[in-house]
Amino acid sequence: MFNRQENSSGEDAVNSSSNNPARATTPSGGQSEASVISAGLKIVGNLQSEADVVISGTVEGDINSRSLTVSEGANVTGTIESTSVEVRGKVDGQIHASSVKVARSGCVNGDIVYETLSIDEGAVVEGQLRRNQGSLHGHKSKISTLTPVDGDGKKKELGGEVKAG
Repeated sequence: MFNRQENSSGEDAVNSSSNNPARATTPSGGQSEASVISAGLKIVGNLQSEADVVISGTVEGDINSRSLTVSEGANVTGTIESTSVEVRGKVDGQIHASSVKVARSGCVNGDIVYETLSIDEGAVVEGQLRRNQGSLHGHKSKISTLTPVDGDGKKKELGGEVKAG
């Protein structure tokens, strides 16, 4: 992949055999340009990105991105707002996302507000879980009315009084 060549001044130069930049795998499984916080790198401050973000190091601050992957061994302390979040490392703080996956190696210490949620066996979640039906990205929540039916599918009349609390 890399070829070492001597340039005109006699110094070594490294050339990549490919003109394509490296691509990181996103939580959705597709290939996309992503901002990567490498292992061993610590960021103190908020991150904001319209693209995908992969954390392999440490972030102390809030993160707002299209999608976020917290890799195994990574640490995030702060609030996360994203369309899609996959936690394989440790998160101390709230997560607000349409889709949240906490992998077997993942640990979340904080509340999770989600539309879809997946928690693998062995994952650790300490906090409240609150399902948000479509209002994270400007959509209003839908409230559906349920109608009881009998075994034949006919409307069932309920006796008694219903009081709003």
